[in-house]
Amino acid sequence: MTALFSTNAQKGMDPRLSIYIGLANPKATEVFGQFYSSRGIQPRITAEYNFLNFGYTNKMFVKVAAIAGLEPQSFRNKTTRNDVTMSQKPIGARIYPFAFKNGFDPDKQKEVFRNNGLASLFVIGTTWAISGLYVEGGVSPGVVLKEEGFANVTRSPQFFGWGISLVDFGDEDNKVKFKFNIGTRKYTWTNASNTTSQIKSFCMDFGVGIRL
Repeated sequence: MTALFSTNAQKGMDPRLSIYIGLANPKATEVFGQFYSSRGIQPRITAEYNFLNFGYTNKMFVKVAAIAGLEPQSFRNKTTRNDVTMSQKPIGARIYPFAFKNGFDPDKQKEVFRNNGLASLFVIGTTWAISGLYVEGGVSPGVVLKEEGFANVTRSPQFFGWGISLVDFGDEDNKVKFKFNIGTRKYTWTNASNTTSQIKSFCMDFGVGIRL
């Protein structure tokens, strides 16, 4: 599929490999949340590779990226006070529906309201955020839930999330671009009793994207 679209898909934006180091604040909800409470902020790392673009105007396209990461999580049993730990290993895709082909240029947005400073700043900020809007989804295979005194349990949660990725204003041809992401992610799995458990996280990442 990548080969089929490679000729036109990559016009205006070269593939980049981005590495993010960030923080997540996982919260146990639904059935899992009845028994376990959050242990606070946890570190995480994410790799992202944008490999496919679908242009639909002269300036914008849908950008598709593959993502993989490692997200350790820790919770406390409300009854025994024991800690339960797991390491999410999310693998999936991230889609940017309103990506600019030649990157985001704030000077072009200023021309829209060149005589109104506040309106110009609003347009720049809003357009910057919309251009970085993304949705993501995938699976976290083979996650082992470990708790002292209990047998380990293995699950493969599905995940879904959304957020905003803000990229520096440098030219798209720059070898390195700096990024800041903020968003949410939800992991969901089915228990042996056929009930559903969830973990919801608020996430914040800092990273660099290297043009390949």
